[in-house]
Amino acid sequence: MNILTLDKSLFLFINGFVGKFLPFDSLIKLVVNEYFIPVTLALILLYLWFVPSGESSKNKKSVLIASISVGIVDLIIEVANRLFIRARPFTELHANLLFYKPTDPSFPSNAATVSFAIATAIFFANKKIGTAALILAGFYAFSRVYAGVHYPSDVLAGAFLGVAATYFISKFDKQLQFIVLKLRKFQRILNLEG
Repeated sequence: MNILTLDKSLFLFINGFVGKFLPFDSLIKLVVNEYFIPVTLALILLYLWFVPSGESSKNKKSVLIASISVGIVDLIIEVANRLFIRARPFTELHANLLFYKPTDPSFPSNAATVSFAIATAIFFANKKIGTAALILAGFYAFSRVYAGVHYPSDVLAGAFLGVAATYFISKFDKQLQFIVLKLRKFQRILNLEG
């Protein structure tokens, strides 16, 4: 059995549970959209930026890392989608859809990439909140497969890309600290100090 066959079989197995437990389907419908998890993660970033704590500089640096990482992974996905066009599973297989039919390529999953990039940055700032954010990102990625819009390899590649980009950006410590200092100065000028 090759990787693509395994990927399709795993997709059909996971997506095959749609309709078997309606409360779980309802939960997936809430989670799978482009708003619930991304907005939740964005609110956590906002909290980290403005919460007064002894870790304020670390928190702000993580918010900056998340922002830069999301920009970079979006650029990578844009290029990847032009070079490698993978059809969505619902176009190739009988899928039980719990979501609208996206028209962009399936690989890698933009939703998984961005959510894991943000969740990893949150983890760098606060292990407890970051662990919860990574669990949310993982459930978001799973929901995309369950709902019929991504193959498992799409979300796994997206998760890897998001984590890798965030880790890479975090290595530019001096540059990030410099930007954070400038942003904090600007924040004080606007009287938005948290």
